[in-house]
Amino acid sequence: MNQPRFDRDRMLLVATLLSALAAIGLYVTLYLTMAVYGGLNESGLLIGRVALFVTGGALIIALVLALTARNASLSSAALSGSGWFLVFGGLALLFPAWGASIAVTAAPGITGFGGYAGAIFLVLAGGLLVQAERTARERQQQ
Repeated sequence: MNQPRFDRDRMLLVATLLSALAAIGLYVTLYLTMAVYGGLNESGLLIGRVALFVTGGALIIALVLALTARNASLSSAALSGSGWFLVFGGLALLFPAWGASIAVTAAPGITGFGGYAGAIFLVLAGGLLVQAERTARERQQQ
């Protein structure tokens, strides 16, 4: 019987990319709100915390993928470089976080959940995806 094989590594890669995109969208909403209205209310702080937890989840999923990458599908041409997307997304997130911490210092919670940790999480998750791709490529060549 020929059953389709479940590709766990590809599923983890897609889950990492989707959660990172969701976190970037939440942070963009957060920073656009800060740019238009100045400070954040309780809902805005909640969105910042949720975005931080989503980027933390993306980091954990990327860590699992980097430690257990076995499938050659990670080194395919279609998925090559997806980790660099997260690295550059994290770097792009760092600059609005830096500007927000300089411009808006009176609002509580912005420095603690303002995007620095989210940017670091995304850069680390991207580096882990690049490492998982490299590991899969090396295993394929052996």
